[in-house]
This record gives sequence, structure tokens and C-alpha cells, in this order.
Amino acid sequence: MQSLIAAFKYLTLWGRINTLQPAPESIGAGAIYFPLVGISLGLLLALLNYSLGAYLDSEILSIFLVATLLIAAGGVPLYGTKQTIEAFLLDPSRATSSRENFSVLVTIIFVILFKVSAIDVLDAKLTMSLLLTPALARWALVIFVYGYHDRCEETPRRIAENVRFWHLLVTTVATLGLAVYLVGRKGLWIGLSLSALALSARSLLHRRHAVLTDANFGAVIDLSETLSLILLASL
Repeated sequence: MQSLIAAFKYLTLWGRINTLQPAPESIGAGAIYFPLVGISLGLLLALLNYSLGAYLDSEILSIFLVATLLIAAGGVPLYGTKQTIEAFLLDPSRATSSRENFSVLVTIIFVILFKVSAIDVLDAKLTMSLLLTPALARWALVIFVYGYHDRCEETPRRIAENVRFWHLLVTTVATLGLAVYLVGRKGLWIGLSLSALALSARSLLHRRHAVLTDANFGAVIDLSETLSLILLASL
């Protein structure tokens, strides 16, 4: 139960408003529950879509759903994307130019726009996609952190050290099983794409910065949500 609570605190708004933060070791041990947290967020989005779909224009509803996901996750994924892009694009040894700051802002805007646009065109597949996307993205985080504890900063390292192979195995079987049940064989292709994104991103970030940061964890969730929605809308 402690690991489940730690997972929810780490991945949702609960952890941003609660002064008592879970230990990194508990978060790592709770990695098996990361997709469950995602399903909970997906259920919230699906219920909102069901309740408001008849009253709001699809574009407005799309913006509302993306904003709800952002708030429900405590803003951590988008903040992680911002921090990761800044660290990747900007040189800390010199002053940051306005052009470089603009590049970071544009990248973040595109991530948000891709999510909004994908949700807007999903139509009949929207409910299943809203249920599935947050779970897939948080499963991608398990892939991202597993086995990389020796290449992380202090707090992420303590999280990653407690992510076990059986966590990865159980979350993979459960998440891909749900994906296949909801969207058929397409779910396997999306899972393959997200796992490739997670593995490629951690390799690239490690080569760039030598160590992975907590912000990188949030960025992987955010970018995985974006890619998942794009693929669900396109395939």
C-alpha cells in the first residue's frame, strides 16, 4: 500500500499539494503501479469527455482535456519537458540568448498543440485513447528508468535502484494487454514505438549530460503521451 501511495503522489497533483513527500525508494518500489496511475488519469479524462462532449465544441473540449491531464499530473511532465529541452539546447557556460529561449518555448507549444490536435481528430476512438494514453506513457517511464540507476543523479538514482525486472515484466504484460484489448494489434505497434522512444531518449540524454535527472523522467511521460496520441489518431 505504501508503494501504491508513493506512485500516486509522485505522478499526480497529490504529491504537489501534500507536504509529506514519499521516499525515492518507495517511488521505485511503486513502479509496478505507474500504469495504474495512468489508467486512473485516463478514467478521469474519459469521464470528462463523456460528461462534456455533448456541450462543448471538439476543439475546446480537446484543450480542456489536455489542461486537465496537465493539472492532474501536477504539471510535472510538461515542466520536465521544459527543463530537459533547456538543458539539451542551451549551453550553461554562457548567457542564454532570447532566440534560444524562444526555441524552447516553441518546442513546448508544439508538444501541447500536437496533443490538442490529436485528441480533436480521434472522434470515435477518443474514449479508448484517453484511457490508454496516460497508462502507456507511465509504462514508458518504467522502461526509461530500469537498469539505468548508475547513470542518474542522486534522487533519480534512488528511484531507479528500486525498479526491478519483475516490475518491468508485469507492467509490460498488463499495459500491452490493455492496449491490444482496446485498440487491437495497433496497441503493440504503439507500445513498440514508445519503448523505442524511451530507450533512445535515455541513451541520447546520457551521452549529452552524463547523468539523467528527475526532469528527464517527466519529459519522457510528456513526450510519450504526445507520441501515443499522434499514433492513435494516425494509425
